[in-house]
Amino acid sequence: MKYKIFDKEISGPFTIPSGIVTTEVSTIEKIANEIPEIGILTTKSIGPELRVGYREPIIAQIAPFSFINAVGLTNPGVEEFRKRISKIKIPRDKFLLISIFGGNEKEFRGVAETLFDFANGFELNISCPHTEKYGQTIGKDTAILEKIVKSISSLGKPVFVKISPNLDVKETVKATLKGGASGITAINTRGPELFLHDNHSVLSNKVGGISGRAILELGLKCVKEIRNLTDLPIIACGGISTAGDLRRYKLAGATFFGIGSALSGMNTEEMKQYFHQLLIDFWKGTDETVSFLKEKLNTEYQKYTVRENKFLAEDLFLLKLNKEIEIEPGQFIFAWLPEKGEKPFSVFDDDPLTLLIKKRGCFTQELSRLKGGDIL
Repeated sequence: MKYKIFDKEISGPFTIPSGIVTTEVSTIEKIANEIPEIGILTTKSIGPELRVGYREPIIAQIAPFSFINAVGLTNPGVEEFRKRISKIKIPRDKFLLISIFGGNEKEFRGVAETLFDFANGFELNISCPHTEKYGQTIGKDTAILEKIVKSISSLGKPVFVKISPNLDVKETVKATLKGGASGITAINTRGPELFLHDNHSVLSNKVGGISGRAILELGLKCVKEIRNLTDLPIIACGGISTAGDLRRYKLAGATFFGIGSALSGMNTEEMKQYFHQLLIDFWKGTDETVSFLKEKLNTEYQKYTVRENKFLAEDLFLLKLNKEIEIEPGQFIFAWLPEKGEKPFSVFDDDPLTLLIKKRGCFTQELSRLKGGDIL
């Protein structure tokens, strides 16, 4: 089966949405060479300058295959990304879709011009729901949106516009079409929304966007609405995990498919097998890929009490907690202090859970202050 996006033949109908898995250039190259079913390579969103984004926690699981996130458009900046992307070779049967953002038309165009030689097309992020001055803030002004789309389209490469389900989809698409867009990506996350654990906001940004299975029906509704307005290619993303989901999106009007949250917990080899079987299922009408999905991810927060905090050196301490943890070699845990932050740690001992921590930044500084009886 051959797949085509505009005048370019590609190896498969799938992509991984911006900001998921393919966040580093090295990963883009690996996916490009090892997973033929992924024909569209979508980068993380790149802006004019370096952005470190929000402090952890930046993501939390709210239900099976459903997440809330607020990353904060973390990226190295356009010049640094240009250096990195120039060092890899993209196979001829892949379409490199570079996601870009900016605070105005000038910034969008500057990023696009800088990356023009490397992109097969651009995806305009005008729909991120949790970052001031960018994303949804731009997308809600249809006059500005039309101007930005027109500016980037005039450069001569295909432009996809990533639509927000939180705005008026019809008006957004109309502005996109007036601007001369080549395609639509639908949808970005729903929100901003709040997710609490023990009455504390889990995300450091307080609010974030909902993705995964929780927005499947919303995604289908939006894609159908968009298809009623245009014949342009649509990259559908939002809650896809099985071939049954693909068929529903195809019926709604999707041309290509983005899969992200369903990949949670998979390593590269498992992803290869998953996408291979997913495409077989899609064409055969089967649904064997269900067996690849990892519904029971161990992402729930569990309370531990500090038993002892022992300093071994001025900047090195042993944090011993009150109970054991089930963990395999090579795995790590996330330690979370509400309102303070979250970081991953290797486990020094599993019974009781003990962490060997070196003071490096503000979060490990907070951990170093914990005393017997404190909650982690």
